[in-house]
Amino acid sequence: MEALSTKPKPVSVISAYLRSRRIRGLILLLASLFGLYYIFLTTMSPSQGGVVLNGEGEPMDIMQDTSSRSSQDSPFVTLEKRIQRLIDTNTVMVFSKTYCPYSAAAKKLLHSYTNDFQVLEVDLEEKGADIKTILTKISHGHSTFPSIFFRGKSIGGKDDLQALENKGLLKTQLESMGVSMLQ
Repeated sequence: MEALSTKPKPVSVISAYLRSRRIRGLILLLASLFGLYYIFLTTMSPSQGGVVLNGEGEPMDIMQDTSSRSSQDSPFVTLEKRIQRLIDTNTVMVFSKTYCPYSAAAKKLLHSYTNDFQVLEVDLEEKGADIKTILTKISHGHSTFPSIFFRGKSIGGKDDLQALENKGLLKTQLESMGVSMLQ
């Protein structure tokens, strides 16, 4: 007859943690919180595209139907046409992200001269990644935010806008485009 050993079997640290009720409870709690966060994001995102703001913070509708829309366009092509329409119809168009400090600085610099510009907050859009891809294509490789357009032409981002300001050209350029300036 063999003697019974009172020595415990070696257990890995991970195994011990996973057996702990506290750890399992924390894992369950975290999983629940992430699930609720995901549900919140999917239900709160705009179902028809999202919110576009003009320079004064007023919403614009970028997802409205256009008369030139072909019934055979893919959703990506339709979105691309709508983004291009925003760029073409607004003298100054800024594609921004709400949490981006460079976007905030660019909008602040523009606001020091005018409120006559449009802003699309890309991170609030349902198809934000697609919008970034489209903007990179339209602006010939500029892939960061903000992405700023003057009269349909990409001028780049915050650093490019600041360079215009440093050269004393920003105010002149805005005035020459017919943008209503602040007094």
